[in-house]
Amino acid sequence: MTDAKPTVLVIDDDPDLRASIARLLRSLDMDTRLFASISDFLKSGPPNGPTCLVLDVRLPDQSGLDLQR
Repeated sequence: MTDAKPTVLVIDDDPDLRASIARLLRSLDMDTRLFASISDFLKSGPPNGPTCLVLDVRLPDQSGLDLQR
C-alpha cells in the first residue's frame, strides 16, 4: 500500500477548461496533473498512487473513447 496522495488526471484540449477544472480540484485540496492531449498523457510517467481520470471524449489527435478502450 502506498501513502501517496490521490491524483486527478485531466486530459482536455481546451486550456481554459483545463485551468477551471484544475482550480476546482485544487480548491478541494486534490493533486492534479493536466494534459492537453492523449499523446502528452502517454509520454508522462505513471502516477504514484490512486488516480482518477477526467477525459475529454472529443480530442483532435485521438478520441478519448479510444484511450479508454
